Amino acid sequence: MTVYGFDSSNGLAARIARLLGDRYVAMETKTFPDGEEYLRVPEKPEGAAIVVASTYSPQEKRLMKLLMAVEALSQWGAPIVVAVPYLAYARQDKRFLEGEPISVRIVLSSLEALGVDALVVVDVHQPHAVEEWFKQPWRNVIPYREVARYFRDVLRDPLVLAPDRGAVERARLVAGELGAPYDFLVKERDRVTGEVRVKPKELSVEGRDVVIVDDIISTGGTMALAAKNSLEAGARHVYAACTHAVMVKGALDRLLSSGIEEVVATDTVPSPVSKITVAPSLAEAVREILGEIA
Repeated sequence: MTVYGFDSSNGLAARIARLLGDRYVAMETKTFPDGEEYLRVPEKPEGAAIVVASTYSPQEKRLMKLLMAVEALSQWGAPIVVAVPYLAYARQDKRFLEGEPISVRIVLSSLEALGVDALVVVDVHQPHAVEEWFKQPWRNVIPYREVARYFRDVLRDPLVLAPDRGAVERARLVAGELGAPYDFLVKERDRVTGEVRVKPKELSVEGRDVVIVDDIISTGGTMALAAKNSLEAGARHVYAACTHAVMVKGALDRLLSSGIEEVVATDTVPSPVSKITVAPSLAEAVREILGEIA
């Protein structure tokens, strides 16, 4: 195999190549004066081509480079596996209002149309959307073992919380690795003051170390509120963990000022809190899916 990466890989593509025992090749890219992108695959693939491309901001440029790379690799007829640590536009998976596009359909259909044989994503926001719009083999890597490993020796009497009912499966997986209970958060509004509070559906946080886990931290508003309310309810410490640290509009300051002890994320999106690598899990998923398409 040959693993290809971009200058935005931040070492992730090279780590995957090392774990797979294959060579790493950096794509040649530049930007023309008018803003359009240029790309060249400098070396023909030996065996399958593994393209590692995280499509965080600026999303459009990174997506275009990924599509160009796939089209360029298709000339050699080698199997193409695309590993996307962070899949941009994955959150718009249906038409909420008339006239809206299904953006994740555009991304996935484009990859398939260009000849991608298999896809590996990390903690994609709506896995059912990949299943609906990408008909080739695919894997969704959930880094719950990595998150649990990071916190295993830090926590005392831990409780793992999901920010809402829809994210409870991720909390369950992390809790299972830690041997801890889990719950999800619900919002309550004071009928008199209008103040919104967030608390676990059933379990008490009193005296416990709380870990709130989610797929994406964007503004951090819900997590910050949950941390503040948990500490007021007697939690010993509160930690925040996510897969994708998008972190916009002062999110990290908001989280830390709420009383959160530490914010931890993976390296799917580079950030000051990206302390966990998903390279081993991605490499394992790539190896498995290659066996499926061989």
